[in-house]
Amino acid sequence: MNEEDLSELEIEKRDKAWKVINQIYIIPDILIPKRRSELIKMASKSFSLSTKTVRQYLKRYWARGMVKNALLPDFNNCGKQWGKERQYTKRAGRPFAYSSTIQRAAITDEWKKIIRISLEKYYFIRSKPSLKYAYQQMVKEYFSKEDEKSSYKVLDVEKPIISYDQFYYWYRKWYKPEDAIHKREGRREFLQNYRAITGSATEDSMGIGTYAIDATIGDIYLVSSLDRNIVIGRSVVYLCVDIFSRAIVGLGVGIENMSGHSLRVALANTFENKKDFCKRTLDMEIGNEEWPIHYIPHTLLADRGSELISNELTQIVENLNVRMQNTGSYRPELKSVCEKYFHIVQQHIGPFLPGAIQKDYMKRGGQDYRKKAVLNLNEYTQILVRCILFYNNHNFLSDYPLTQNMIEEKVRPIPIEVFKWGLQKGNGQLRTMSLDAIRSNIYPKSQATVTPKGIHFGNLYYTCSKAVKERWFSNARIQGNWKMEVYYDPQSVATIYIRIDRKNYEVCSLIEQYEMYRNVKEEELVSLKENLRQQKAEYEEAQMNGAIQLAQDIESIVKQAKEKTKDHSLNGEVPKDIKNIRENREKEREVLKREQQAEIDQKNIGKQLNKVNHDTESVKVLNIFRKKQKEVLRDEDN
Repeated sequence: MNEEDLSELEIEKRDKAWKVINQIYIIPDILIPKRRSELIKMASKSFSLSTKTVRQYLKRYWARGMVKNALLPDFNNCGKQWGKERQYTKRAGRPFAYSSTIQRAAITDEWKKIIRISLEKYYFIRSKPSLKYAYQQMVKEYFSKEDEKSSYKVLDVEKPIISYDQFYYWYRKWYKPEDAIHKREGRREFLQNYRAITGSATEDSMGIGTYAIDATIGDIYLVSSLDRNIVIGRSVVYLCVDIFSRAIVGLGVGIENMSGHSLRVALANTFENKKDFCKRTLDMEIGNEEWPIHYIPHTLLADRGSELISNELTQIVENLNVRMQNTGSYRPELKSVCEKYFHIVQQHIGPFLPGAIQKDYMKRGGQDYRKKAVLNLNEYTQILVRCILFYNNHNFLSDYPLTQNMIEEKVRPIPIEVFKWGLQKGNGQLRTMSLDAIRSNIYPKSQATVTPKGIHFGNLYYTCSKAVKERWFSNARIQGNWKMEVYYDPQSVATIYIRIDRKNYEVCSLIEQYEMYRNVKEEELVSLKENLRQQKAEYEEAQMNGAIQLAQDIESIVKQAKEKTKDHSLNGEVPKDIKNIRENREKEREVLKREQQAEIDQKNIGKQLNKVNHDTESVKVLNIFRKKQKEVLRDEDN
């Protein structure tokens, strides 16, 4: 035992026994029975102790190792026997300082039964009431009676009543904290928020190649790429993270709700070359070594989202030979690496971005962050890519569980270095995929229409060399339109793809008329079209009023013309000179020329009059100035 752990009383009793032992423990006398008896009697007289006590000291010293602490008293054996409850004849604890009409008594078996029933009935329920509420309900049900006057229940003070302290004591005695959480909140809540955390996410991954994918709503309001005065709301962000290395391997950003369409965007980004993706989609230059992850995993870990358990995703993973693994419902902590990255990335960039929502979002008096939005979808995606490059290449994982081989090879716990190490060891069974294969397996497929104006898809028109060479558009004008299947990249409307055969694709680009949409994402184009339809609906009333007013103006002018024409009528009919139309046209032209010349002459006369008036005013001002000058000179002479 440590001296710090001993109480003063234990030390006192030990030292007292130690003095007795020191006096009688004489070798070899203590080992001879007759002589030992004499030594015990001498110590009994010297220390005023019974011979039985001295013998107990000696037995304890011999039995417990013959050290000083062997003489410590057995206070740990004091009290009731483990597993058995004490029986009280009166209420335990100190007496009350103040008297009351409520009687108290010791806990009986009947009261214990009442307490247990009340806890199960009023405390261990999903509504999660307080322990005080359960106690009050117990008192109302078991220790009350009906008042004859008011017909309300009141305390039955003629009998003893369980106190709240007694109720709380037996609750703590019977139920451990884990049991209470299990009963009140359920096993799922306990496993998610209260279970012991003794493992690591890397234990189950067994090397690189287990990708966790999830989505969340971005914490920033965005504007349209086509019109920055239009706020398009908050984006949906998909992240794909390798569990073993903690490297972010894929990104998907869009404004469409979480769906199979959005999921395809994230998977296509995960499997394709990141340098090509950034150049093609974001017009952004990055090096090959900054994000060299473009591999197909052996396992995809998801959380049973609707888009992640759909037949669409099942078809994708079967074609790619990827094992799909779903966590239990409402268990996000089972892919905590991915969940945590959402918080880390958005928390890091939040202070820099105008339009990012803060803690006072949706609270009374809080700011309207929609009015501060300035970034469009492309710019926000570029910022996220920059954050990913930082965390992959510069984030030192101080608590990462390095393996023995990593330590021997001096691998630093940085995500990209751990990923490269796993790639060299070949323990991830990763594969690569060509861009054509990504288009076939990942990009969504839809129907386009070949028309005389071009290949119509998504309210835009496209063309390609094959269509021009085979004169598709002329044939469509002669023979009529026809449908065809196309593949498209949801992150860019600049191109679509026509599959010619199992290996070859024809790339179709926008016609010149729609070049302004080249850097726009599909969701933004859809949003723009919806805004235009909404504006059209809002302007419909003004358009109808304008048409009605136009009709009235035309009718008024025609009516005036008819009334003027009646002045030249003979016998109710207006004679028309229809034979000499050419001569009449020339006469009318001469009349118009004379009227125009008269207007020009009138303007010139007005300009001359203004000039004369201006000159006259100038002469008057000059005369006044000269007069004042003479007066000043005269005053100086005087």
